[in-house]
Amino acid sequence: MEKKYKVIVLLLCVAAFFLGWYARAWLHICPVAEPEIKKEVKYKTDTKTEIVYVPKYIYQDGSTEKTDIDINVGKQELAVKVNGKDFGIKKADNEKYVFDKYKLQLNQTSRSDLNITVPVIDKTKRWEIGIGASKDGAVGMVGFPVKGNIGGWIAGRQGNVMAGVMVKI
Repeated sequence: MEKKYKVIVLLLCVAAFFLGWYARAWLHICPVAEPEIKKEVKYKTDTKTEIVYVPKYIYQDGSTEKTDIDINVGKQELAVKVNGKDFGIKKADNEKYVFDKYKLQLNQTSRSDLNITVPVIDKTKRWEIGIGASKDGAVGMVGFPVKGNIGGWIAGRQGNVMAGVMVKI
């Protein structure tokens, strides 16, 4: 009869091992994807040059203009948009070209705080299985949750069964 209890104890230990291995799959951490940050900078230049052969200006006294070449370079314009909103940059009166004597300076600071609080909701069932020995032979035990920190248990062997309630602290 002793050999029969040893076999039962061995089978219960193997069953407890596989139940624990299966239960570990319930406790896992899901991977979190990295956020994707997109930056976009577009630059476009449009220069128009027109060369036309035109008659010289004739003054009221009948004389003709002495200029052979007349060059007019218009004021350079720069259109800037920041986050889709127009940002005006105008050439200063003492500059020949934009960025001749002045510069565009961008100062940007950034700070991000991300505080995440996730409430712990533990819906894990706390079943227990155990095996032990007494002076009369092998004893088996099963523990089960009832509500919150209160649980119950049943233990015993053939001919002797016990049950109880426990509070987990």
